Amino acid sequence: MQQATHHRLHVRDAHDAHVVFEAVRQGFLKPVTRRLNEMERAMHVRSGAIFVWVECDDDAGLKRWTDGRVWGQSRMREPYLFYDEKLPYDLAQNQNEQANRSPTFRFVDGVARPGPTSSAVSHQDRNSNPHPGLVKQAYSAWVTPDARTKPQKWHLTAYFTYADLHNLPTIDGDPVLCKIIVPANIYRSGKARSRNEDESRLGHIETGSRSTPSERVPPTLPSLQATVGAVVVPMTHTRSHGMRIAEDQRVIQMLNSRPIL
Repeated sequence: MQQATHHRLHVRDAHDAHVVFEAVRQGFLKPVTRRLNEMERAMHVRSGAIFVWVECDDDAGLKRWTDGRVWGQSRMREPYLFYDEKLPYDLAQNQNEQANRSPTFRFVDGVARPGPTSSAVSHQDRNSNPHPGLVKQAYSAWVTPDARTKPQKWHLTAYFTYADLHNLPTIDGDPVLCKIIVPANIYRSGKARSRNEDESRLGHIETGSRSTPSERVPPTLPSLQATVGAVVVPMTHTRSHGMRIAEDQRVIQMLNSRPIL
């Protein structure tokens, strides 16, 4: 039976997620290697649970995370995505009634919290009405142990409730995780990698094919005055009668020779 990678933990920022990833890489924690069945979901998908899984393209591993619950629209609180669980009608109705009886604003203390800033706390502070159900917290990173290894996309999926959030321990209080040192250049956020790839592709396009200076510099267009002046007769120039062309003179003579009726 599969279990959560960590049963009770509050991950606050990208560093906390990388510490959990490194604990998995070193074998202190176990990742999830397949989809959870209904019994495993009922037992382990709860507040404080964290699941680490590696994205795979084949059927041998996980392509996406499923937990059997319905979630609302995602909200970005760097570097995590947050999803509030959609509750059944009776629970949602009860939540609305409580919100109507209570003020629609909330006071957030200005005292600085120790340690790294928590994205989950930031998400909670931006909600005027506390959500009573589960909240899903998601993060992904590209993992490259060494230059010879193909990068893998690792995911962290965490769950919590607002009522339980401030009671969840962090990596600082975990006897194993507090000793984990994250090596440099192994974990990069999924979004950071995509931006680097875009920049790399642009650099390849700009520098991949060399051209001569004449090819790189666009041709200089002639000035509008020079172009127009070559085809337009100045308005101030008037042709005299003696300079008219032969056809003009012939037409004038024909008109003059017609009898007046």
